[in-house]
Amino acid sequence: MRARQASSQQAAFNQQLAQYSRTGNPNYKSRKRKTPPWKKALVVAGALILCAVFAVGAYALWFSGALNERLSMGDQTDAAVNDALTSPIAGEPFYMLLLGSDSREGSGTSGNAAESGDNQRSDVMILVRVDAKNKQVTMVSIPRDTPLSLEDGTIVKINEAYNIGGAAYSIKAVSELTGVPIAHYAEVHFSEFQELVDKLGGVEVDVPVELSYKDALTGEWITLEPGVQTIDGQQAQIFARARHEYETDQDAHRQNNIRTLLEAIITKVLEKPFYELPDTVLSLAESVGTDLNASDLVSLAMEYAGGSGSMTMYSGTGPTDGDINEAAGGIWLCYENPEGWANLMAVVESGDDPSGLDVNSTAIIPSAA
Repeated sequence: MRARQASSQQAAFNQQLAQYSRTGNPNYKSRKRKTPPWKKALVVAGALILCAVFAVGAYALWFSGALNERLSMGDQTDAAVNDALTSPIAGEPFYMLLLGSDSREGSGTSGNAAESGDNQRSDVMILVRVDAKNKQVTMVSIPRDTPLSLEDGTIVKINEAYNIGGAAYSIKAVSELTGVPIAHYAEVHFSEFQELVDKLGGVEVDVPVELSYKDALTGEWITLEPGVQTIDGQQAQIFARARHEYETDQDAHRQNNIRTLLEAIITKVLEKPFYELPDTVLSLAESVGTDLNASDLVSLAMEYAGGSGSMTMYSGTGPTDGDINEAAGGIWLCYENPEGWANLMAVVESGDDPSGLDVNSTAIIPSAA
């Protein structure tokens, strides 16, 4: 019994001594627990991620602002253009009009007031159906010789619409011709198209026949030999404009070459490494004007992500057959062909390939006097 009491007393004494050692003894040195290495790594990683988030956010804001500024059409993006465009339905395919205007410095068709002539026309008009959900793009050329009836009854070529009422009238004219609403548009000028191709380091195309054309900016005669090759900006101009070398369907061949160029440009951009895309997009935006903003483009880029091999591109052209039209003052115009256009757009709207469609057989050919 006494032994047990002694043992209990000894234990109590030892506990008091230990407490004194921790709190009352000035020479006692406490031992701090060490933080596990994995916790330190976690804190450092969290800090780095936070910094990265702020850096990416700041870059995204800068990129968005810079892209919007370069894409802006300036005076072209006015109330008339906005009125001509329709609002796309979220998640559904939409139509976009691509305009290649032939205004250029020193040629008499510049957009500058001091140099502007009366022939500032959209030599290239392509209606594009964008189906992001199915990663599909369909391009339809609007032949520049398609007849356009003005309010006073005068008949002109549809590319004259740009000279009469700018992009807004071109949008309205193409929408009425094709029977579809147009939600967006983009515009590239003659010289800027050349710069766009050069910024990509050239594009690969298959030149069907030998082409020779005088460069309107330099006065040089440029010749392209037939075959698959990478062409620069100046050569791309010739590829897109030359047509007299073709024995038949000259404008149809020219329109096909233009669509081929656009497909090559799209392919080149989509095959760029991911880390090069921001600089590429900003560089190209200097040569393109559009009502689309940075947010729209980022959204589309996300939809079409995966490279050119993951998307489907179709293309075709509107009716091209025609003749001299005496009622229009003796100019060459395509025949009236509402049925051909309706058949073409039905195929396009369904998401099918319009390239093999015969759109000329339904042309209304005036009877000989």
